Amino acid sequence: MAVAFFDHPFLKGHHAPQRFEADAPDLIIHGELPQDLAGVFVRNGPEPLHPPREGDYHWFDGDGMVYAFQIEDGRVSMRNRWVRTEKFELEKAAGKRLFGVFGNPMTADPSVQGKRYNTANTNVIIHAGKLLALMEGAPAVELDPRSLDTLGEHDYGGTITTTFSAHPKVDHFTGELINIGASINGPMGEPEIRYDVIGPDGSVRKAERIKVPHHALIHTFFVTQNWVVFPIIPIDSDLSRYMSGGPMTAWVDGRPTKLAIMPRNGTAEDVRWFEYDPRHMFHECNVWEDEQGRIVADVAAANGTALFPNQDGVRRTHAETLQSLRRWIIDPKANTAWIKEEVLNERDIQFPRPDDRLMTRASRQAFGNINLKSRDGRADGMDAVLRFDTVTGAEDIYHFGEGASAGELIFAPKLGGTEEADGYAMTLVHRANEPGSELAIFDAKNIAAGPLCTVEIPFRVPSGFHCNFYAADSALYRGAYGAA
Repeated sequence: MAVAFFDHPFLKGHHAPQRFEADAPDLIIHGELPQDLAGVFVRNGPEPLHPPREGDYHWFDGDGMVYAFQIEDGRVSMRNRWVRTEKFELEKAAGKRLFGVFGNPMTADPSVQGKRYNTANTNVIIHAGKLLALMEGAPAVELDPRSLDTLGEHDYGGTITTTFSAHPKVDHFTGELINIGASINGPMGEPEIRYDVIGPDGSVRKAERIKVPHHALIHTFFVTQNWVVFPIIPIDSDLSRYMSGGPMTAWVDGRPTKLAIMPRNGTAEDVRWFEYDPRHMFHECNVWEDEQGRIVADVAAANGTALFPNQDGVRRTHAETLQSLRRWIIDPKANTAWIKEEVLNERDIQFPRPDDRLMTRASRQAFGNINLKSRDGRADGMDAVLRFDTVTGAEDIYHFGEGASAGELIFAPKLGGTEEADGYAMTLVHRANEPGSELAIFDAKNIAAGPLCTVEIPFRVPSGFHCNFYAADSALYRGAYGAA
């Protein structure tokens, strides 16, 4: 029998689980939907089917729920489906939670010992004709692009059978998908990552194993035209610490940030390690090489984190660990202590994004959801969205009102558009005390003017993680859905 969820900041308000799937073939649109906007907006996020066994919860732990909004012929349809992983199906059959939080085997039901913990709840992408739901602790899960039915774990013909990144990078210039797998030997095995280069046809062209200092939470990594960078931040997962009474996942005070830098087509023997001050960094806007051959990374970073406690169980507050948009410059040919940091924008930012078509190449427009007035942007909601020009420093902001929660703001190119930011920007938002949510669509170059239109969603969509837009005239869209 399903039981009620307990009180927790990430199980109430904007985050409260809805626990149902729906089909909406023709959503109401307020305002004017642009005629040159067509494609699919997809988003993934946590929607726990049952409350955890431990009486505690973490936002990152819920079961994956994918939303797909098809925009075509001036109409918008929506469908949402749980990602039916083995974990989900086992717990659905049992009518209760079986796995420990983050898959902790020490708190799991004996019936799932040795089973895969896969929530597939963090990101959802299209590549090589496949729609993939992702988390960094397990293989990718393939979904049917139109029905969102779960087709099963996708292991690339048996070549990628361990972990997959939540943030693989599609290089739109080569068509390649660059990927990493973290902790590929399990939480008690040797700390090691796997680096993959996957061709436009879905074939694995390169796989490289790289030793790392500890079992870090590697949520993202950097790719340029010629380099890859693997950030090893001070957060790690340590079962032995948990067995000694400490937190399984923790920020380790005093531990530096380490960056493994490797030529994009190199091997593990080519890796050079750079070291910098302790930094929390889960998301980058874009990364490229400047005219001097240096790596330029625009990242959302902070000097600590409130997402996890430290190794002694002490948790810092959101206010103490606000993320800002920072520029890291790394010279791969210089001394390994050569890293420069500059704060580009001091707003409390969550998920910065570029015009994705320019990933691995220089860009100047950063889109993101930011916090203007809420106490804790993660728990209470990021209440505004931003376009920031990293060259001029100009801000372009729209505030949804106090108490609102806006998700990741992403760029959506207009049909036939090729220039940076030539098109639209969109986000899922739940305004304070409203029964439903909306998909807000902006002119990408005039966010402050407010949405050109909003697509009415007749129920509240719980706060989630990452989303992507694939234009109907793009190769990625056509590969999954056929001709536009």
